[in-house]
Amino acid sequence: MPLHVTIRGEGERLLMVHGSFGWGEGTFVQQLSLASQYRLLVVDRCGYGESPVTDEFGFDSQSQEIAELLGEGAHLLGHSYGGVISLLAAAKRPEAIKSLTVIEPPAFKVARGKKPVEDLLRRVIPIFDKAEQFSPGEFYTGFLRALGIPIPTPLELSERDIKNIRATAREPWPWDAEIPLERLSQTKFPKLVVSGEWNTATPTGRESGKAFAAVCDVLQARLGTERAIFKNSMHNPQLTAPAEFNDRLRMFLASA
Repeated sequence: MPLHVTIRGEGERLLMVHGSFGWGEGTFVQQLSLASQYRLLVVDRCGYGESPVTDEFGFDSQSQEIAELLGEGAHLLGHSYGGVISLLAAAKRPEAIKSLTVIEPPAFKVARGKKPVEDLLRRVIPIFDKAEQFSPGEFYTGFLRALGIPIPTPLELSERDIKNIRATAREPWPWDAEIPLERLSQTKFPKLVVSGEWNTATPTGRESGKAFAAVCDVLQARLGTERAIFKNSMHNPQLTAPAEFNDRLRMFLASA
């Protein structure tokens, strides 16, 4: 069954891939203004948002779905888990990539052995390993607590939120993804790695930020990417620093 894709605007195509617990337009709501310059394809990944729940949750099947949505060519933007899927999709169809932007992808396998990464995995793996034993609310709050992100009070989950949480619980864990760094390093399309500063987060949150930064450091070094770091924006600079993020993205896409 096809994925749900919201299409806005005209121009060069920009395919936008969300991460865990969210959905397309919710993740990139602050980027919808880019429709004045680009044809936005905002996808809901398998089981999220308006997309159907199927058994196609694996890395290969999800990256293949995104690769096919590239059509004859598109810019590709992936946030968090969507960044992991975007890296895999780009390796499958590099000829269809006009540019690749990833925001703090939790591709922790590329940075195993680094203390912040190992510490983060020790906090989150027990939560994910027991995902099926938790209620959606318990799983979500456990994840936020492990990352050091404040839990909303009161926690109010819509039907869509619950669907998204359940989709996250069914996916393969992102730190198991094998990112083909060598193959990606040989591609010629421009690449941008985005991270947020976690300096205003809780102590646990600041440690989590170091783990995501470690992944971004590896990607920058191994793939020869451009790098953008947004102050006080944590894991969602596209939402918490939208003006600065959009300006940097526009500049990158124009140069590509």
